[in-house]
Amino acid sequence: MTQDTAKRIQRASLLMVLSIFLSRILGFLREWVLARTVGASEMADVYLASFTIPDFLNYLMAAGALNISLIPILASYTGEGKDEQGKRVYQTLSTVLSSGMLVLVLVCQLFAGTLASWVAPGFSPEQHEVLTDLMRLILPAQFFFFWGGMANGVQQTHGVFTYSAIAPLLYNLSIVLIGVFLYPLLGVSSFSVGVLVGAFIGYGLFQIVGLIKLGYPIIPKLHWDLESRTAFKKYLWMSVPIMLAFSLVVADEWISKYLASFMKVGAVSRLSYARTEMRIPIAIIGQAAGIASYPHLSRLWAKRDFAEFGNTFTRELQKIWALGPIAAVLTFTHALPITDFIYGGGKLTPEDLRETAELLQLMGLGVVFWIFHILLSRGFYATQTTWLPSLWGTLTTLLFIPVYVKLSQVWGVHGLALSGTLGIAFYVATLSWMLGRHLKKNQTSISFKPLWKFGFQWSLVICILGAISFGLSKLGIYHSTRLSALVDVTVALGVLTSIALLLLRKVFAKSTPGGALF
Repeated sequence: MTQDTAKRIQRASLLMVLSIFLSRILGFLREWVLARTVGASEMADVYLASFTIPDFLNYLMAAGALNISLIPILASYTGEGKDEQGKRVYQTLSTVLSSGMLVLVLVCQLFAGTLASWVAPGFSPEQHEVLTDLMRLILPAQFFFFWGGMANGVQQTHGVFTYSAIAPLLYNLSIVLIGVFLYPLLGVSSFSVGVLVGAFIGYGLFQIVGLIKLGYPIIPKLHWDLESRTAFKKYLWMSVPIMLAFSLVVADEWISKYLASFMKVGAVSRLSYARTEMRIPIAIIGQAAGIASYPHLSRLWAKRDFAEFGNTFTRELQKIWALGPIAAVLTFTHALPITDFIYGGGKLTPEDLRETAELLQLMGLGVVFWIFHILLSRGFYATQTTWLPSLWGTLTTLLFIPVYVKLSQVWGVHGLALSGTLGIAFYVATLSWMLGRHLKKNQTSISFKPLWKFGFQWSLVICILGAISFGLSKLGIYHSTRLSALVDVTVALGVLTSIALLLLRKVFAKSTPGGALF
């Protein structure tokens, strides 16, 4: 990896880490406000279930638009100095796809009642009515997420990450402020209003500024010349498998919510609260690495610089293996303090907190795999290969649906949490093998030996860090208060990261190609 590439990825990674960290703080505040106002109640279950169809719609359309299919296409134009052609291609794609998204939103609005009964068939008639109303509020936000996702893809192709980093901050801030101030008037619907307003500002208005600064058009227009038609077909070829596939990465939440709707009140809420906690390290470590490195990997593959591609990709995987297991160790050994700090002090009872922490432990076992998936999938997508991981992701989901059903019958909501961990572990293990074969087939010069060597050596360190973290959990710092929970988690995080960084910079730097990872 060249120093220039390394510095660009590092700067982008730091910016995205900062953005995600601040966004998670606001997200924590959002979840804390929600837990404090509605707890693990029927209305909390309804509110959290109301995102299922909008999220599915977002996944169906935006999965290929945000940065998976659009960036490699635009990167091929910018890499060859064909910026004006790239702008026309973007305008055509944006016009056609945004129109399609708008139609889907309108159709879902018309059939919201039917869709609500599909999402949570175990809900009461009163819950079903509120669920329908909340879905209708949230659905239009998906249009702005989609359009803003394409705008982010354009900016990231050009190495601009500022607007991508600020958008989620504006979104979460809107939910918190509007949710708090309008809750006495609108109840749980106030948070849904915040979702719509935040999406409009952060992923609509704000992204317009980013596009204008790069000289990209914002007015819809269809260019149907040969270049645009070819790019559109290429986009569809890359996106269709992603859009139509139902990888366990997204289906896990849908399956869990569906089965949990038949369980006791609060099952959906507790699962969602635990999943939100699990997503903090996934976002900070995995998404930052994936978002920052993906445009560079796409450009390197388009230029057929396979050696640099291999070095860059291997180094990013090493970074994930260095940090991901630490997050898993921390969430497993300090699950209750983490949960108490985030959700304590509101309407969640001690029993709610305890069960949410138990779910976090089971989900936390799979944190490493969730993080790895983000970069592994982008390893495929950067080579403009989407069919293989998408089809395998769908097949894995079908294979594991009986596992979800069986474990939920045996262990209830805990079985659902464990099913997700087992499923993602199987998916990532097999996906890693497939990616290795895929890259070797296309370019034999790519070597993963540095990754395997580092992985084995760092595994020994993780075992030691796990023992240290477990020992810290037995010191008695946590005393069932939010302040003691904060101190407990802060001490554990500080000790683990300090030891890890010291080893990475002093011991592993010499044996790691390119020097210290951090």
